Amino acid sequence: MRILLVDDDEILIDVLQKTLGEKNYNFDAVFNGEHGWTYGSTYNYDLIILDWSLPKLDGISLCKRFRSYGYKMPIILLTARHSNQEKIMGLDAGADDYLCKPFNVEELGARIRALLRRSNFNPVPVLQWGDLQLDTCSCQVTYKGELILLTSKEYQLLELFMSHSQEVFSIEDIIENLWSSVEYPSEATVRSHLRYLRQKLKLVGISEDPIETLRGRGYCLKSLPQDHNLADNFLSCPIEDRQTLPEMFQKQTRHLAALATAWEKYRHQSNQQLNTLQETLQALKAGELTHNKKEEARSIAHKLAGTVGIFGFDEGSNLAKDLEQLLHHNIEDDTQQVLQFENILNDLQIELTTEDNLFNQISGQITENSPLLLIIDDDQQFTRLLKQKAIHEGMRTKITSSIQWAKNWLKSLKSYEFPNVVFLRLSFAESTSDSIYVEENLSLITELNSFSPSIPVVIMADRDRFFDRLLVAQHGGTFYLKQPVTPEQAINFCQQALQRSTLGKKVMVVDDDVELLRFLPSQLQPWGFKLTTLDDPRQFWDVLQAVNPDLLLLDIEMPYLSGIELCKVLRSHPYWYKLPILYISIYTDRDVIAQLLTSGADDFVQKPLGGKQLANIILHRLERSQV
Repeated sequence: MRILLVDDDEILIDVLQKTLGEKNYNFDAVFNGEHGWTYGSTYNYDLIILDWSLPKLDGISLCKRFRSYGYKMPIILLTARHSNQEKIMGLDAGADDYLCKPFNVEELGARIRALLRRSNFNPVPVLQWGDLQLDTCSCQVTYKGELILLTSKEYQLLELFMSHSQEVFSIEDIIENLWSSVEYPSEATVRSHLRYLRQKLKLVGISEDPIETLRGRGYCLKSLPQDHNLADNFLSCPIEDRQTLPEMFQKQTRHLAALATAWEKYRHQSNQQLNTLQETLQALKAGELTHNKKEEARSIAHKLAGTVGIFGFDEGSNLAKDLEQLLHHNIEDDTQQVLQFENILNDLQIELTTEDNLFNQISGQITENSPLLLIIDDDQQFTRLLKQKAIHEGMRTKITSSIQWAKNWLKSLKSYEFPNVVFLRLSFAESTSDSIYVEENLSLITELNSFSPSIPVVIMADRDRFFDRLLVAQHGGTFYLKQPVTPEQAINFCQQALQRSTLGKKVMVVDDDVELLRFLPSQLQPWGFKLTTLDDPRQFWDVLQAVNPDLLLLDIEMPYLSGIELCKVLRSHPYWYKLPILYISIYTDRDVIAQLLTSGADDFVQKPLGGKQLANIILHRLERSQV
């Protein structure tokens, strides 16, 4: 499959070409909107990925131009702009999907596969020709269960024929589909790849050549005596063989190894970008910041925000966004904002230059949906070990030694950005006793306990007295640990506290009602769910695997595949059979509801949906599933 990538971030382009190149995609990459139009209108692409902020012609205008000229290839907007209004604007401009930076490359790959299948009118991830199967998710080809080892071009050739079973491809068509615009293979090279592919298929026992030669016209997939309908293909797809956890982890390992290699290559470049931002800070302090220098710094901050998150630096991405926002204002006229710029830049440098940050996050497979642990402790050595252990266990971390800083930080957050659990060092010892200090700590615990839902707090205290434990319990503390405590013990109790909390749980909603999907995020935002919405059930399987939700909301009646069909498939799967599933239903008849529940769902929610009612049902179901 051939993809055009239009983005002015060279690091991002290189990362995508390396990681998605493993999935046998061919990329053409350009760095501004005008070149994007030239390439997109000249060559045939299966899909286009656009940034919003592009030189010469922005991504929204480019998307509109493609659609106004009748180009129908799928378009994904890949941008750091994440407000609901901007998402609506991007989709209304003609984009088929919208993904915010920083993003998970595996999720982008899943969305690409789903859009490509949708554009080829094939919602099934496994292509079949008799007993020959091609899995577009794992990029594996099997015949009667036996794996066939193909080169990248051999795989691409077979996928091209199997995904366009009714089309005839000339040599020129094959070159245009499978080679980038800078590659010029000879016709003999293409025929050589075809010959080797046919030989490998014959060696595994396929007696009849699947690829038919039409003299004077080209090549196509040979017709089988009988066709398999969509339902048969969907239900006969060997889900249990492909979607087991070990295989998913193998795919993630390959993907993460590619990211680590890419980061090693661009570590030096990120240091240069940080140096440029430091020069901007010095110019700010000296009152010598020029317009060009400011714009250069803003552009660097924008690129860092979109890039470093891919490598696991989620906090670094947020800090870079904060710098970019500051540089949009007249920061040079406000000494307070200059000081804020300096503090954020210092935090960013620490985040990106901490040696173990990226690789520990990669090994722990940290994502933006991973639990966030706020550590409030002035013992730097202990917090460093605590952070390492937390990352190893798949948790994001935020560290401060100041109660007041923690309170101010919490006030700046939206409800869905709150930490999932807090670890707090508290000193009661008479030698260091300070009533104001203790009151501030206890007031923070009370504040966190008053949130909806509450945020659990794990206390590590320097003494073990009943009155102290009672005081902490009265203010809402979750666990009270007596020093000394090892980092392993501390994280273990944080994880136990997390099991009591539903904050940050991932909820996936599948419904063809686009208006409902636009309405739900704002309604559920106060409860802190990580919400993924999908309006096309044909993309269901790929998005499900990429998101790995804690709970699923399914509409019953949808085009192509019903919620009941999806529910039954999940209930027969050895990994997904325990996933809590709620139907979204307009039905009120008890017999109908009973029939729906017997299909495998845990509960149903009646439309129209109220945010509080729906949140309470989700919370209740998540708590029961944990029990």
